[in-house]
Amino acid sequence: MSNLILIIISAILILPGFLGIFLPLLPGIPFMFMIALIYAVITKFSILSGVEIGYLLGLMVLSLLVDFLSGLLGAKMGWASGKSLLIGVLGILLGTLMLPPFGGILGMFLGVLVGEIYFMGRSTTAIKSAKGALLGALTGMLINLLIGLTFVILFLVFTL
Repeated sequence: MSNLILIIISAILILPGFLGIFLPLLPGIPFMFMIALIYAVITKFSILSGVEIGYLLGLMVLSLLVDFLSGLLGAKMGWASGKSLLIGVLGILLGTLMLPPFGGILGMFLGVLVGEIYFMGRSTTAIKSAKGALLGALTGMLINLLIGLTFVILFLVFTL
């Protein structure tokens, strides 16, 4: 099989990884990385070197950090309590399962809001915390979209 065909197939297989950027439970950029790694193994690292895989791995690790921290940092900047953050994480999971694809964002917002009202009894802080969580999550998605685009561009530059 020619290298160009493998690159095209790999690039097509990488594209669904962009869904994971917007759906919290799908591993978008880790999926992209696995496709790139499979490509490197198939070509015996003759086209995509170990150093280049390292760059792509770095992008994947960065995206995981952004995923994990963005909503929580946003909520924390809005003065959310630790208990409210845990309820927000539960809201992400339940929201994603009940209202895919964007239920996770709504679930986090409502989880932080309800958690803050229940545990702290402050509706003003609750709204501020929930808005912070929402803005943090949306900012994280935007950052991960840029990381995903960078990943695809680097993959194509490295392989072509």
